[in-house]
This record gives sequence, structure tokens and C-alpha cells, in this order.
Amino acid sequence: MTTLNEGLHDLSRAIDLGAGRVSPELLRRATELRDAVVERQAAGLETTVVALFGATGSGKSSLFNALVGADVATVAARRPTTSAPLAVSERPATAVLDWLEVADRHVRDGVFPSHGDRIVLLDMPDIDSTEESNREIAQRLSAVVDVLIWVLDPQKYADAVVHEDYLRTMSEHSDVTLVVLNHIDSVEPAERAGVIADAQRIVREDGVSATIIPTSAKTGEGVDALMSQIVAVAGTQQAAYDRMTADVRSIGHDLASEVGTPCAGVSKKDRETISRAIASAAGVDQVAKAAAGSYTYRGRRWVGWPALRWLRAVRIDPLKGLHLLPEKGEVPALTGVRATPAKESHVRGIVRSVVTDATEGLPAAWRRDAVESAEYRTGNVLDHADRVIARADLGYDRKPGWWSAWSLLQWVFLLVAVAGLVWIGVLWGLESLAMPLPDTPTLGEIPIPPLLFLGGLSVGLLLTVLGRIFLSSGAKATERRVRKSLTKTLAPIAEEHMLAGIDSVLEESRELVDIAGRLSTVGRKTKKR
Repeated sequence: MTTLNEGLHDLSRAIDLGAGRVSPELLRRATELRDAVVERQAAGLETTVVALFGATGSGKSSLFNALVGADVATVAARRPTTSAPLAVSERPATAVLDWLEVADRHVRDGVFPSHGDRIVLLDMPDIDSTEESNREIAQRLSAVVDVLIWVLDPQKYADAVVHEDYLRTMSEHSDVTLVVLNHIDSVEPAERAGVIADAQRIVREDGVSATIIPTSAKTGEGVDALMSQIVAVAGTQQAAYDRMTADVRSIGHDLASEVGTPCAGVSKKDRETISRAIASAAGVDQVAKAAAGSYTYRGRRWVGWPALRWLRAVRIDPLKGLHLLPEKGEVPALTGVRATPAKESHVRGIVRSVVTDATEGLPAAWRRDAVESAEYRTGNVLDHADRVIARADLGYDRKPGWWSAWSLLQWVFLLVAVAGLVWIGVLWGLESLAMPLPDTPTLGEIPIPPLLFLGGLSVGLLLTVLGRIFLSSGAKATERRVRKSLTKTLAPIAEEHMLAGIDSVLEESRELVDIAGRLSTVGRKTKKR
């Protein structure tokens, strides 16, 4: 069972969490209730305040006089005369009456048959008084007195003011509510049972389980029975506690109707969807392709045909084109792949869709907070992602060992081809000058000089082709590695800088749902499963 003090703690937390998310009226009521409970406890729970409420002509003041055994309250036949609450008790109840702002106080001995020193009886202004100030007093005190007695008239017991404005809002207060059908003497004896039963039905439909007590201030009928019920309900210190816990439960029910049901939150699949969207907008694919292009660009300077490597100088490293190569040892602050407004808008759309689905079942205000929290962070997340990419290790400084070996082979066979060409040139020159030619070595029937030249060119061409194949494979591996590495690096950014905010909002919503459930059972024993 949740105690009243535990309920007060939950109520304060609900007020903090609900600011801007639940209706201002509910927050106002919750705040006023919290303060009222604290003040009521401070005034002392040893005294129980019982108040008579009713519409004009219900005979409320006459019944009050009959209960206290003296004409203390002013009675009028046609118009309301109670303009301020009037208190009768067997001993002074200064603290609680000061808190209630009841100035008209009467101390009388022997009013209550037992526990009289614990009870204060109030006569209230009419709830439908023509004076607005009177109605305000009745409404204010109906929200804080410990026990409420509703005095109905047989001729208008279905009065909408009583039922719609008061009784229907007090379904949790049956333990501290008494309902009286006064002026019962004005009803024909044969009709009384039917009138009482109909009044009882209406009260039950209001959600109040109190049993109708028929009374007559004129004949005294039912007055003793009513007094017995007052003493039974108010004779202990439990009534004040019951009233306060009922108020808290009522707030709990209203809160539960506003906060909805707990939502599932952002699933793992949706988190991955958002992370991929951020990675894509931040240019991970573009950077990975550029890293692959840089691998190829740098690799061809080592494994390409040496005679044509100078052509590399007229091209630009793809990473440099994206401002991803450090200049003089400095790490670039921003890259050339920073998300465009169109990409950022695309990410916002995905985030909005995911969060909207994840918060299904929550009130509109909660969903709005969650969506705005995520969308607001999108720009900052993409900026942060850009800075992370700028500092990322893209493998620019790494050179595979086979590049050097391949370059050496290329140079060797280039020199072989050059040697064969020079040899052929020398022989051609000697022949042109009609000089005797030295014996040319052969390999089988093939002269060595053209073999060297053609062999060197052929092997060099073969090495170039194979080198490009190997470079292509390495570039693909580089692209996969960089994409995987950047995606993994950027994932926590989405989690910490965007999804954490969403999770916080959703966690608060779940906490408020739990609090509403606990508030709805304050003072009630829960069934064990």
C-alpha cells in the first residue's frame, strides 16, 4: 500500500515532470492539493472537520441546528442566509479553523454522543448561492474538509449543480461522504421508499457508494441516525487521512487519463536506422569512396609503369579534394562532405518518423517534446559527425609492403627493356656505319637484345595490369574498412547526442505513468498476485 507521505513525494515529482506536458488545470489542482495536505497535517489530525453542503432550500441550516441541539445557524424560509461558514465543536479547534479561515465559532458541550472533543461541525453557504463569494467559500472548503455531508431536497434531489459539479467528481471519497435526503416529512409515506431509491440510484451513478439517510429537521426523523453516522465516520483520526488519500487518488486517476500508456520507445532497429541516416548524411559513403580512390591514387605511383608515373602529378588525391588530408600537420576542422541542408532535412524526416512511431500512445505534448528534442539536435549531431570524420584515421599514412616490391620489379624490367633497346640501337648504329658487328648472343634462335626489350616491356605491362588488379582489390577493402570504421565511430554520437535526449523524455513519460498508477492507489491495499 502506498502511504500518504509516499503519495506526497510522488505528487511533487509528478508536478515537476508534468510541467508543460499535462493540462495546466491538472497541475494547478495537484499543486494546491500538495500544499493543502501539508497544511492540513500541520494543523493537526486529531480533529475531524465535518461540513454540511447543500443547495438553497435543502434545509441544511435547520438540519445543522437539529444536530447541535440549538438554533445556532440562522434559518430562512425563502432565501439563503448562511453567508459564511459556521463552526460548532465541544472544545476550541483553533489551529484547524484558522487554517480553514472559519471565523464564526461556537463551543458547546454534549453535542456529540462520543468522541465529541475530536469533531468540528460546519454549516456552509449554499453551493448555488446568488452571491458569488458564498459559492466560492463552499467550493473552497468542499475541497479540504475531512467529511462531507450532502443535504438533498426531495423535490430537487437530482439538482445538476450538486451532482455534476460535486458528487460526480468524488467517486474516490465514498469513505468520507454522507448523503442526506432532508425534508423527508414532506413526502407522502407511500412514496418515500420510491423517492429514496431513486435518489440512491442517482448517487450510485455519480460513483458515490454512500447510503441515503432520510432526515427531517422539523420532526427529528433520522437526525439521531445521521449523528451516529457522523460519529462513526469522524470519531477517529482516520477520516482526515481518508479524505486526503481520496484527493490524491482522484488526482492520480485524472493524471493517468492524461499521460496515456507506456510506449515501447526507440527499438534497436530504429536506432540503427537513425545511425545509418546520420552516417549517410555526414558523407561516410563519400569519404569511404574517396579513401579507396586515394589508395588507388597513391598505389599507382608505386606499381604503375615507371615511365608514365609523372602523369600522376596532374591529378589530385581524392581525399585532398574533400579537405581530408592534413596540411602541415594540422587536422582539418571541417571536411568537404559536411551535410547539405537537403541531407539534414532528410535525416530530420527519418528522426521524426521514428520518434513519432516510438512514442505511440503518449499524449501529444510528450510526443512533441520527444520529436522536438531529437530534431533540435540533428544539426549539432551532423556537425559533430563532421568533426569526427575530419579527425578519423583514413589510412593515408599507411603503405602496403608489396607496393615497394612491385615498384622494384617495375624498375628492374624497365631497365631490362631499356638495356635491350640500347643494345639494339648500338647494333643499328654500327650497321649504319658499315662497321663490323659483334656476335649477338641468342637464346635458341632469338637474339638477346630484342628479347630483352620486348621481354622487359611485356613483363612491365603484365606487372602493371596485375598491379591495377591488386590495387582495385585493396581499394575495395579500404572502402569497406573506412565505411565500417566511420559508421562504428559515428554510432555513439547518434546515441549520446540525439537518442539519449529522446530516451530521457520517454523515461520521464514512463516514470509519470508509474507515478499516476501509484497515486491512484494511495491508502488502498493492493492485491497480491
